[in-house]
Amino acid sequence: MPADSQSGPFSIPFISGTPPPTSLDDYDEDPAVTALLDGVPEFGPTYLALVEEFDDDPGGPAIFTELADFVSERLIAVETERPVLERALAAIESVARAGGDGCELIGYAFLDSLSPEDRRLITPWLGATTRSILDDLDAGPA
Repeated sequence: MPADSQSGPFSIPFISGTPPPTSLDDYDEDPAVTALLDGVPEFGPTYLALVEEFDDDPGGPAIFTELADFVSERLIAVETERPVLERALAAIESVARAGGDGCELIGYAFLDSLSPEDRRLITPWLGATTRSILDDLDAGPA
């Protein structure tokens, strides 16, 4: 079968007369694009939109330019949400320092509800009292 392709290091071959692919599995990608999609599957929908927009052949420069936008959007989200996370964890520390039932709420309602990965991610932002509650929770019953 003849293939339509763009020449160069970012060529992506397509079979003539085939309908536009609807999933990433329908493509025989360039190694650079394959590595990108394997490493960042969340970029897949954006990639498929590019394929549709560029009549099945967006080419490497368009793909990696769009990837730059994809990364920039996530960096903005991290920076935008960071102050909210810091304030939330400061409030948690305030409740923990007050003691009493607040410590149980922090330990068994808040910290215990987080995944181990989320606990790991927030640990650097935790105050001393909240970190102590987390250590006790991780240690289990005495």
